[in-house]
Amino acid sequence: MKKKSFIFIIFTIFVACFIVDSFAYKFDFVTVTDVVRNIKKTYNDLKSYQANFQIVSEKDGKKTVQSGVLRFKATDKLLMEFTQPARQKIVSNGEMMWIYIPSLNVVAEQDLMSDSGLFSSGSQAGLNRLFSKYHYRFASKEEPELMKDGSKMYTLVLKQKESRSGYRTINLWIREDYFIVKAEGFTSSGKRVEITLSDIKTNVDLPNGIFKFDIPASARVIKNPMISEE
Repeated sequence: MKKKSFIFIIFTIFVACFIVDSFAYKFDFVTVTDVVRNIKKTYNDLKSYQANFQIVSEKDGKKTVQSGVLRFKATDKLLMEFTQPARQKIVSNGEMMWIYIPSLNVVAEQDLMSDSGLFSSGSQAGLNRLFSKYHYRFASKEEPELMKDGSKMYTLVLKQKESRSGYRTINLWIREDYFIVKAEGFTSSGKRVEITLSDIKTNVDLPNGIFKFDIPASARVIKNPMISEE
């Protein structure tokens, strides 16, 4: 083999290796499907978590802010204790959910077991339903997206596959450990609801007793006020 031919072959091999490595690096990225799969796995593996929450609702120029502490225990127990408005609660033992509004002296009691719709119990079931009913995509070209505080989060936009009640569009902010820390929903009537979680603690010890609710004797009870969207 001539020397020039040998040098040409070596040069070609180096160029080919460089191209292969470049393409391997270029295509070594996380897809939106990867993110959704990892979100589901993260919540499926969670035993419990606790976080501060803030809910901001806006419609027709009117704004309301609610806040408190949220506690969740796998697979289907939930306790939301509000500090604003004071003493309001949302409690679920997985079979029943109670929404206590002390300012109205009302308790909404929802049977979760008989409803396979929007109010399915369990975070894993809820996430499976969410991502099955909505089209989803990344919100930006660069993911995870750089936030104003210097952190990075995956940002997703979800849109209903079929027009129905509930949120037509949902925006999600997901930490790099695939925990959802913020959600923003828009209804067809123009209402915007934003939920933000902070001071998140995972796999904390939560006794089952806190997920029981005793209906106040004087409260008016409304049975199953939440109608399935299907």
